[in-house]
Formats: sequence, structure tokens, C-alpha cells
Amino acid sequence: MSKVAVAGLAGQVLVDIHWLVKHQNDDGLVIVDARSYEEYKKGHIKGAVNIPVGDTFNPVSNTDRVGNLRHISALFSNAGIRNDHKIVIYDGNTYIDAGRVFWVLEVYGHKNVMLLDGGITGWSVYSGQSLSQVIVKPEKTVYIPAVEPERLVTKLSMHLALSDKRKVIIDARTKEEFTGIESIALRSGHIPNAVSIPWTENFIEIDGIKMLKPIEELQFIYNDIAQDKQVLLYCNKGKQSSLSYTILRQLGHDAAHYDGSWYEWGNDESLPIENIK
Repeated sequence: MSKVAVAGLAGQVLVDIHWLVKHQNDDGLVIVDARSYEEYKKGHIKGAVNIPVGDTFNPVSNTDRVGNLRHISALFSNAGIRNDHKIVIYDGNTYIDAGRVFWVLEVYGHKNVMLLDGGITGWSVYSGQSLSQVIVKPEKTVYIPAVEPERLVTKLSMHLALSDKRKVIIDARTKEEFTGIESIALRSGHIPNAVSIPWTENFIEIDGIKMLKPIEELQFIYNDIAQDKQVLLYCNKGKQSSLSYTILRQLGHDAAHYDGSWYEWGNDESLPIENIK
């Protein structure tokens, strides 16, 4: 198993399976399963509540944009989340659902959020525990979100960042998408000045299980990103780059995430792009 995460490093963002086995029954700790309800009910970590990543999206948008304050307040209240809870999030083994929920919680001001290395696939192999099929029905709380604007990138703030030397833009899509060979939008290429670091660089596959790379390897990947600059991340629709966002938060960076991502930028012909096909 990857030795990526020891709770306590750089704000205690990434945690490994051994840590969660030890702490899963701690008072004030909530485990969140970010998969669909259909996947959750087939088997989940004992005691985990289900917050499907799709439920965090704006219900009136088809672009996977984050829901507004009222929507998120109701979602987390119904899931039994309190503002003072310590939260550990996992998904299947892609990290993009868990990473996205991690970012949503940070955008809305939650101060103690962590992501589980290995997801449910790693847990099934390494935890020594059977999966539970007991549907957790938490007592409703009153969750009060507070927007942290420095964690959220909009089309406007990304446009302004193009001429701001205090900002670094990371494109977490594939190299083919970055260069313009492939695109989900009307236009192909990337946001000007962006650096290509594909989100898949953050993990390795061990015996069929995606495990996050060790901390020293993650530090090497992002070694050229100065700590005194804010990092703005995007991908296609704001999911893959949420893992990179989470990693950068672990490494102590001031990071922000553009959930409109290339789907919004690439379809807006008023915005500048670069490509190197």
C-alpha cells in the first residue's frame, strides 16, 4: 500500500486506510461516501453517510457547477453534517468524486476535511473489514456554509488571472486535450499561460488499485509551483482537477478551483485560448 498520507501533514488533508481504521469511531468524525446511492447501498465503509457528488451540483445547471449556498446548506444538513465535524471523504477509486466534494466543503468554509487514499477499493483490500450494507440515516442538523471566495475560480477571475503574475494556472486534463488534439468543447486548446500537469500524475496503480503517490513524489510533481503564488486549476468539467486541488492543499499551496473549466471556457468564443497542434 502507498505510504502517501499520514494525518497531520500540511493541514491533515490526505489520510491513509490505517489511519481511518484507527479513528473511524472517533467522536466528531464523519465518513462521507461520495459515490451514487446505488453504489453506496451495495456496500460502504461502516457508518459512512452518502453524499453523491452529483447532489453538490447546481440543480438548474447542466455544467456541473457547484450548488448555491442554500442548496449546499440543505444538502449537508440532511446528511447530518455539522460545521465542527471532522470529515473524511472517499469514492470508488477514481478520486474525482471525493476530490470534488472535498473542494465543495472547502469552498463553503469547512475547516477540517480529508480525503481517503485508495477509496472503497483500497479499503476492501487493506482495512480488514467487511463492507456494510446498513443505510445510515443521520439526524438532521443545521449546517451553516460560509463562502470562501479564494477557493473558487469563475470565468471572470480566471480571465483576470491571465495577466496576474501572482497566479499560476494548471490544466489537469490529458496532454492530448491540452495541446488541442482532443476537446469536449467547440474549441480546442488550453487557457493561455496554463501549465499542463495531468490529474492522473497524482496516483499509481498497484495490483489494480489506484493509490496516491507518496508525499515526496507529489512534491516533486509540483516542485516548480512557487508557494507564494495562488494556483488556479481546471479540467473539463471541474472534477478531475479537484483531485489536483486536494493534493496541492495537502502540500500547503493556496489553491483555487474553476468548476466551469474547459467546458465553459472552450465554448465561449469571446475568451482567449492557445493550442499547439
